Amino acid sequence: MNPEDLTNPARTSATEPSAVDVRAGQLTDQLTDQLREHHGAEPRTIEHTGDPASRPGGGSSGAAKERAFRLGPRPTRRQALVAAVVVLLAVGGAVTAGWLTRAPAVEEVTLTQALGLIEAGDVTAATLDDASATVTLTLARGDVRAAYPAAYADELTTRLVDEDVPLATAAGGSDLGRDALMTLGPLVLILGVLVWAVRKASPAGAFGGAKKKALTSGEVPEVTFADVAGADEAVDQLREMVQFLREPERFEAVGARRPRGALLVGPPGTGKTLLARAVAGEAGVPFFALAGSDFVETFVGVGARRVRDLFAEARKAERAIIFIDEIDAVGRTRSGAATNGGEGERENTLISLLNEMDGFAGSSIIVLAATNRPDILDSALTRPGRLDRQVHVPNPDRRGRTLILQVHARSKPVADDVDLVQIARQTPGMSGADLAAVVNEACMEAARRGATLVDASCFQAAVATVAMGRARTSALVTDFDRRVTAWHEAGHTVAAALLPDADDPVSVTIVPRGPAGGVTWMSGNDDIFLPKKKALAQLVVAMAGRAAEERLLDGEHTQGAMGDLQHATGLATAMVTKYGMTEFGYAQVDDDTLRVGGQVAAQAHAQVDALLRDAHATATALVAENAEVLDAVAEALLVEETLSVGRVRQIVEETRSRAVAA
Repeated sequence: MNPEDLTNPARTSATEPSAVDVRAGQLTDQLTDQLREHHGAEPRTIEHTGDPASRPGGGSSGAAKERAFRLGPRPTRRQALVAAVVVLLAVGGAVTAGWLTRAPAVEEVTLTQALGLIEAGDVTAATLDDASATVTLTLARGDVRAAYPAAYADELTTRLVDEDVPLATAAGGSDLGRDALMTLGPLVLILGVLVWAVRKASPAGAFGGAKKKALTSGEVPEVTFADVAGADEAVDQLREMVQFLREPERFEAVGARRPRGALLVGPPGTGKTLLARAVAGEAGVPFFALAGSDFVETFVGVGARRVRDLFAEARKAERAIIFIDEIDAVGRTRSGAATNGGEGERENTLISLLNEMDGFAGSSIIVLAATNRPDILDSALTRPGRLDRQVHVPNPDRRGRTLILQVHARSKPVADDVDLVQIARQTPGMSGADLAAVVNEACMEAARRGATLVDASCFQAAVATVAMGRARTSALVTDFDRRVTAWHEAGHTVAAALLPDADDPVSVTIVPRGPAGGVTWMSGNDDIFLPKKKALAQLVVAMAGRAAEERLLDGEHTQGAMGDLQHATGLATAMVTKYGMTEFGYAQVDDDTLRVGGQVAAQAHAQVDALLRDAHATATALVAENAEVLDAVAEALLVEETLSVGRVRQIVEETRSRAVAA
């Protein structure tokens, strides 16, 4: 051996390892294998740069390394901060509890001194503690305590009794248990909060419940296209995806690119989720679904983790439908500016979603998403190869509403007098969810009446409830208010029934519903275009309520027409500034210009006011010419409270017949 090696331990250990070093290496290898077997941990190497043996050339392998193991992820800065704060609270709580429960200091004296105090008459009270063989004497200056032999307890008791000192006996052991509870209780509670906070802050722990909720739904739905009504165009567009899931080789044979996904666009309640489930049920593939808000969390990495887990579970099924409802919660356009923590987490989740969708090349997995705000979605989400198809799901038309009502009513005990086509006429603008609510409300109305069949009156009540709110039968209404409401609603009804271009009335009531004291329900229509004459008729019908009030009150006004004036003003403003239906011209004026004012805004307001004044004059003339009809409908409302369109037309015909006969 080179003599220089004796003075260089690093060089000696590197060139000629001792038997101890060899044994240490073997034990390290065994420890590595055991930890990998029990914990699934992979070793990592830590280089000690301060050790000469760790430098290049300092050993036979160029560096001396030791093995260490990472049994879990490093805590994040947030987790470390939470842990530090809770530990400080725990220590502070324990110290505070100990201080609060600490007994006051007692002076220790000898037994001889204690006997002298007793004989001198300085003791006002005494407490014997047999468990600790001590006696505590209460003096004017404070308490003192003395220990005594166990055999001396009887004699000490006799001495105290002879001196007329009040004597008490301490309950052994009770203070110890109380002190332990007061000291350790807060500590255990705070440590429990610490464990909960750390588990909650962990991305894996935070995901748990939501992951199970999302992935346990990977089953084939029983819903098919036969259960979907009123969305024929959307069904036709989605059938192609069903064919791809059933026969992918058919598309591959002609070189067609596989559809990756589609975006279902439409207002709430139109059946977007039902359509997505029907695609999976029709193709016979598993259906995985989550709402966009389920991906967005405060903790960093949780949303991206949920995206990866959802898509990984779908890949196991080979063919599947992934549905993300309200995708605008996570897929809205990125701002590009500096973001806060929550916004940054949302963008990270969106990036993870985009990457997962790119990884579907060559797989039979289709992503469907739903939103009612397609204008705010990030362009990277809707580009070709991702959600590149938009399937519009609008509110159903009259035919669609009829089909939807038939689907929901086919398993219900519906009476023969129910005309679903007529109900569809009365419900323009209602979504599929609204129509389902109508059928359900009709069944509930029949149950409240104790009927076995759901008849037409139940459906009429259900339509009124869904459209206008439940009747407030307990509302206190004075006679004056009832009369004003009756004439007001009669004005709307008579104008709608007599004007040829107005929508037909369906029913009218003076029973308070929702915020309104009375309601006149119009049939409406499914026309896309609004002719000017129909718009003018709508203005007259809206102003007829005010005109009828003025007739009843001899020109006096009430605030009851406030809602009608708002509706009429909105329609008249659109006719002037948007529709080009007046002498104002064809140039559109935006709302900001109207709010700012100026010459253009003044001209527009003048045109709007002229339309409203003309409509009011027409309505006033109409109710004056048909005063007997107006009074007859109003009087009937005071008696019957609710009138159907058939009853209104009957009153109109009877009143006109009497006028002709007279």
